[in-house]
Order: sequence, then C-alpha cells, then structure tokens
Amino acid sequence: MVTVAVADEAAERRRRRGVRPLPDGLVLGAFLVPALVLLGVTQFWPLAASFGISLHDWTLARSPVMGEFVGAANYARVLSDGQFTGALGFTLALALGSTALSLAAGLALALLTVGEDGRLRLVRALLLFPMVIAPVAVGTIWRMILSARVGTLNGMLGALGLPQPNWLGDPMLARISLAVIDAWQWTPFVMVVMAAALTALPADVLRAARMDGAGRALVFRRITLPLILPTLMLVGMFRLVDALMTLDIVVTTTGGGPGFATQTLSWWIYQQGLRYFNLSVAAAASWLLLALCFGVAALMLLARRRAARWLP
Repeated sequence: MVTVAVADEAAERRRRRGVRPLPDGLVLGAFLVPALVLLGVTQFWPLAASFGISLHDWTLARSPVMGEFVGAANYARVLSDGQFTGALGFTLALALGSTALSLAAGLALALLTVGEDGRLRLVRALLLFPMVIAPVAVGTIWRMILSARVGTLNGMLGALGLPQPNWLGDPMLARISLAVIDAWQWTPFVMVVMAAALTALPADVLRAARMDGAGRALVFRRITLPLILPTLMLVGMFRLVDALMTLDIVVTTTGGGPGFATQTLSWWIYQQGLRYFNLSVAAAASWLLLALCFGVAALMLLARRRAARWLP
C-alpha cells in the first residue's frame, strides 16, 4: 500500500509539472532495439550472406572472390548428388531412431524416478551425467568402448565367450551404434522434462482412478499418457530437430564411415565447406537442412495441435 501511495504521489507531481510519461511502446522499443541490432549482426546478417553465397558459384580453392550468379543451380547440384541423398536418408533414420529411443527411455526413467524423496532426487541427478558431458567427449568415450580390438564392450563379450562384432566397422552396426550413442546422451533431457510433466498432473484424478480399482497400467494408458502427450510431442520435436543436425559424435566415432555409411547432412556440409572449400554448395546444403528442420518442426507442432483436440 505504501509503495502504491508513493507511486501515485510521484505521478501526481509529474502531472502538475506538465511532465508526461513516455508511451509504453516507446519504452519497449528503447529496450528492444539494442537486442534486435545485436541479433541482426550476429544471426540475420550471416544467414543473409550465406543465402547470397548459395546463389553464386564460389569455390574458395579456385578464387578468393565470389563468382558469378547461378541462381538455384547449386541447390539442383546438391539434390542430384548421390552422397547428399545418402546422407539425407541416414540422417532421417538416425533422427527417428535416436528420438524414439530417447523418448521411450526418458519417459520410463521419469516414471521410475518421479517424486520428492531424497533418494529419487539423487538418482535423477546421477542420471543427468550423460547430458552434461561435451558431445566430443561423448563420442571419444564411446569410440573407446566400441573399439573392435581393445574396446570395453568386446572385452566383456570375449570373456563370456560371445562373438565380438566390429561395432564401428560394420555399416549397419555403425549406424545403430550412432543412434544408441545419441539417445544415451539426450535421454536425461527427456527424463527431466517428462518428470516435470508427471509432477504437474492432477493428483486427485489419479487418486480417484486408483480408488475405482484401476491398475497402474490402465491409469497410465487412459489418464497419464493422454495428459502428458502434448509435452511428450514437444520434447520429441526438439529431439528430432537436434538429431537432424548431428555432427560431433560422427566426427569423433566413425568419421562418416565405413565408406559413407554414417555420413550425416552436417558432416557432408562440413566436408564440402571446410575440406573441399566449395562454399556455394555447402551454403545451399545448409539452407536445405534448415528447411528440413523447419518442416519437421512444423509437422510436429501440427500433430501436437491435432492430438490436443482428442485429449480428455
């Protein structure tokens, strides 16, 4: 009350002096303009520059100056490249597989560890360990674990008399391994978000269902899952978009091999731009990857909106 009275008194003094307060829009603009300028310099200008490069012919190894305007020729060249289409297929498979694994494992861990008990909090904190490791370190650790000759996993399999596969040397096993590694790293993210969603569920509804004799499986299928489905789909969208840009674990584990089996779009773009210095092709592929990410995000949001209509 005292604060309101002081504010009213100050406003009255300004009114008597003829001082008018600044419009809210002007004040908001004064605070937003510096941030927008910084965002434009650091984000929008590089994006615009890369789009301009994608419309020209520029190979840095041939000329330090941007070449002639070629329009959409670089985009057509990228889409007709067999390695790019192969990388696109693997990237989509990796994103879908990794996202499915991380969503299933994260939701299961959230269900097992939800609660305010001190031991559950400790378990959740320990399970966050993979997420806080740098992606480069994650790839290095798993490369040592999955090494065909001196890897920890094959060492244990050999001690048990079981076959010792070449996890990173076989094309199919290498693809599966990358999906598992990516899911292992980001499952804690899913667990944290889903644990928060489970905590926010109305306790009286769950209690009433149990009093009516519904078992845990039925409560989860009919009540819990429909209520947390929008959050689960939102987390899935973030995971899908992030997995589409996978690069670190590819660099540190397989290097895109064996052959081109585990070459992702980000790795292909990296090779074109920083190894072959074909800047125009790399820029065009980057914009295609950006369009793919936007398309996936839009589809997931549309699916989430439609699913929300059928919620109880």
